[in-house]
Amino acid sequence: MINTVSLSPDVYTLLRQRALQIRSSPDALANEALRQYLSLEEQAWHQAFEKLIARVQARTAKFSSEEIEADITAASDEVRELRRVRRSTG
Repeated sequence: MINTVSLSPDVYTLLRQRALQIRSSPDALANEALRQYLSLEEQAWHQAFEKLIARVQARTAKFSSEEIEADITAASDEVRELRRVRRSTG
């Protein structure tokens, strides 16, 4: 499948010049450049997510699984009760 992307003339000139330097076509170079750029964004997101997970794990390491589960259950029960009260008074 072929798609078309519009480039400004100055960008296309730079693309064409670089493609000539590396003995590639402008299409192939643009495809590879976009593939790498999009991959970098995904890698950056993945790294940020991994850092977040590490921070959460470091902060919660002092609690047992049972304590965490109990807190989650208590919070869930509290929300259910608040919703029940809201429905009965609303």
